[in-house]
Amino acid sequence: MYRVTPEQIQHSAAWLADYRRRGEAAPLLPAELRPTSLAEAFAIQQWLFIELDLPVLGWKAGLPGPDKWVLAPIASVQQGELCLFEQKSEQYSIEPELAFLLSTDLPARAEAYSEAEIKAAIAVTHLALELIIRPYSADAGAEFLDQLAAGLFNQGLYIGPALPSQYFPQDFELVLEYSGQQQKFAAKHPNDDPLLPLYWLVNHLSQQGIGLQQGQWVITGSYAGVLQVPTDALVKLEFGTLGQINTQCSHNAVIS
Repeated sequence: MYRVTPEQIQHSAAWLADYRRRGEAAPLLPAELRPTSLAEAFAIQQWLFIELDLPVLGWKAGLPGPDKWVLAPIASVQQGELCLFEQKSEQYSIEPELAFLLSTDLPARAEAYSEAEIKAAIAVTHLALELIIRPYSADAGAEFLDQLAAGLFNQGLYIGPALPSQYFPQDFELVLEYSGQQQKFAAKHPNDDPLLPLYWLVNHLSQQGIGLQQGQWVITGSYAGVLQVPTDALVKLEFGTLGQINTQCSHNAVIS
């Protein structure tokens, strides 16, 4: 059920899009434009991507709660020596994750997908970083629905090396190195099995009439929360025996 009108949903998306184009954190939406339900927040999120003319290259997902849908489209996928951010900062936020690349379409349908069907649609799994942005100013007072509308902090995805198999240890030591410093984390997926949010995402989107497509990526949660790294520093992340990511986080021009 919607309290706000379709026009207000589009106005909310346009408000958020305007600040994001400029690489700026937004103040809270005007009261009449703020979402009051999960359906409204998700509708604003979908219109935000239309306003920004961004492709849907994948999805971030987490297991839902009674009053939470944890999902947002991914519009940018990067690889290589540089990991670029829209917002200029002295340090950047990253989340170490696994990214699942789909080998086949999973179109919306009335019948629920089985776990076996979804797992069979995974072509390969890569080490990855979710790139975090702050869509609202720190003092805005944004709540979960506001953040869902703005894309749940996701700027995009950095893809690291592929895993040699579909085996995922429940926990491992994550080592972060930069500027001569080393930090170690007891890495553990928040849902133990990183595939569980993927199973939920596919069927939840299907109920909304949205399918997933071959070549899209899905990430399902950080193994060590949010990590801070300084701008322009060479960063090395060692995911136990799974492999490592080497990159440099820098500022890029804002999106067009």
